[in-house]
Amino acid sequence: MRNYIRNLSVFNKTVLFSTLIVIIVGVGTASVSYYLQNVTTKQLLTQNALTTTKLWKETLSPNEITQSVKAEDLPSALARTGIEKQFERIYKASPEYLQGHLFTVEPYENHGFKIVVTANPKVRQQLKPSMIYYGKKEFYTHFMKAKTEKTEAITDTYTDQFGTWITAFSPILNEKGEVIAMLAIDVDASVMTIYQQRLFSLLFFALLFLFTIIIFIQDWGLRVVMAPLKELVEGIKSVSNGNFQVKLQQKDASEIGQISQQFNVMTQRLQHLFQQVAATKEQLAVKQPSLESSGDLEKALDELEIIMERTKLQKELQRAEKMNAIGQLAASVAHEIRNPMTVVKGFLQLFQDNQKLTKSELGYIHLMISEMDRAEVIINDYLSLARPGVKEVDIIDCIVSVTSLVDLLSSYALLTSNIEIEIQTNQLAYVRGNKNEFNQVLLNIMKNGIEAMQDGGKLSVFIDVQDNQVQIAIKDTGEGMTKQELERLGTAFYSLKEKGTGIGLMVSYQIIEEMRGKITVESEKGKGSTFTILIPAYKT
Repeated sequence: MRNYIRNLSVFNKTVLFSTLIVIIVGVGTASVSYYLQNVTTKQLLTQNALTTTKLWKETLSPNEITQSVKAEDLPSALARTGIEKQFERIYKASPEYLQGHLFTVEPYENHGFKIVVTANPKVRQQLKPSMIYYGKKEFYTHFMKAKTEKTEAITDTYTDQFGTWITAFSPILNEKGEVIAMLAIDVDASVMTIYQQRLFSLLFFALLFLFTIIIFIQDWGLRVVMAPLKELVEGIKSVSNGNFQVKLQQKDASEIGQISQQFNVMTQRLQHLFQQVAATKEQLAVKQPSLESSGDLEKALDELEIIMERTKLQKELQRAEKMNAIGQLAASVAHEIRNPMTVVKGFLQLFQDNQKLTKSELGYIHLMISEMDRAEVIINDYLSLARPGVKEVDIIDCIVSVTSLVDLLSSYALLTSNIEIEIQTNQLAYVRGNKNEFNQVLLNIMKNGIEAMQDGGKLSVFIDVQDNQVQIAIKDTGEGMTKQELERLGTAFYSLKEKGTGIGLMVSYQIIEEMRGKITVESEKGKGSTFTILIPAYKT
C-alpha cells in the first residue's frame, strides 16, 4: 500500500490526502455536532421536566393531596377523585412524552414506593392492586435526595419495565413543612433515540452532499494549479530529448511562474551552449554528424566528451612542444653559456686566492662565485629536461627514501625557521622508477614546503597504499596558494619564490608522469598546501 501511494502522481497524491483531510474534518465536525445536539436535547428535556413539575405542583392542592395520602388507609375513593381528575386534565394538556405520578414518601422493601395517583393508565393497570413501583437505583437515590433535602431533584437516563426515562422529583409539603408526598414527572427518553436517528440521517446526507461538492471543486482547482507543473514536466521531457527551443508560459509571479521563467532561461543557455559546442567541434575538426539544437541530447553529450578529450590532447601536445622547446633551449644553453661561465668562474677563483685583495674585494668575488654557482644549478635544471628518457629502473622503498630525506632536511628545517618534520606510515610501500629522480622529486617538494613556512610550522609526510597505488602526501602549514596560482603551478618559469625558476617542480611533474603517476595539489591561502604523489605500487 505504501509503495502504491508513493508511486502515485503528484496530482493523485494531492487529491488523496486532501480528500482524507476533508473526510476527517467533516466526520470530526459531525461527531462533535452530534454530541452537542444530544447534550442540548437532554438538557432541554430535563429542563422541560423540571418546568412541568413546578407547573403540576402549583396546580395541585396540598390539602387534597394530604387527604388522598390518608385515604390510602381509608376506603374512600371520593377523596382521591379530585386529584385523579387534575392529573388526567394536566396529562392530556401536556406533550405525549410527559407523564406524572404522585408517590407516598415511605419506602417499601427493595426500593419500592406506592403510587397514590398516576396519569398513565398503563402504569395503573399493570401495577394494580398494590400500586407499588420498584424503581432502579437511579430512581431511588434521587427520590430520597428530594425527600431528605426537601428540594427538587432529577435523575439521569435510566430504564425500567415501562421504558427509558428521565424523572424529576418535587416534594409536597404540608403546613408544618413536612414531606407528605412526592410528585414525579417522567420524560420519555426514547424521544431522544428518535431524535438521534433523525439527526444522524440529516448529518450523513449533509456530509455526503458536502463531500461531493468539495471533491468536485477540489478536483477542478487542483487541475488548474497542476497545469503549469504538467507543462513543466513535458518541457523537461522535451529538453531531455534534445529540444532546447521549448518555452513555457509564465502566467503569474508565483513560485511556479518563477520556475517556468528559470526553465526558459535554462533552455536558452543550453541552446547557446550547444551552438558553441558545434562551433568548437568544427574548429577541432571532429568527424561527427553536425550538432543541431533540436538533436539528440545524448549525442550532444557524447560530442562534448569528444571535444573535452580533444582539448585535453591538445593541451598535452602543447605541453610536449613546450618541453621540447625547453629541452632544445637547455641543450643550447649547455653548449653556448656553460663553457664561458666555467672560464669566468675559474678566473674568479684565481682572483680569490690573491692575498693582495682587500676584504671588500674578496667579498665581491665570493658573491660573484655564489651567483655563478646558482646559475649553474639553474642550467643543470634545464639540462635535466633535455636528458634522454632511457634511465636505470630500480625497486624503490618509499619509506627508506622519505626517511633518509627527512634526516637530511631536519637540520636545515630547524635552522631555517624552527620547522618540525614528522613521518606517518601504515604499511610498506614500493614503486618502480629511477631512485635518484624519485628522491629529487621528494627533495624538491619537501624543500618547497619548508621554504613556504617562513614563520615556522610543521611539515608532515604521510605514506599509504590504497587501491594498488602508493600515496605520499606532503603537507605544510605555510602561506598556501590561491586558485589562480594552483592553475599555473608546474609550468616553466613560474615560481612563487623570489629566486625560483619553476623548473624544479616542472621536472618533478615530468618524472612522476614517466613513472605512470601523477601529482595533485590542494591548497588554501593562509592555511598551507598538500602535495600528493600517486604512483602505481610494486608488489614484492
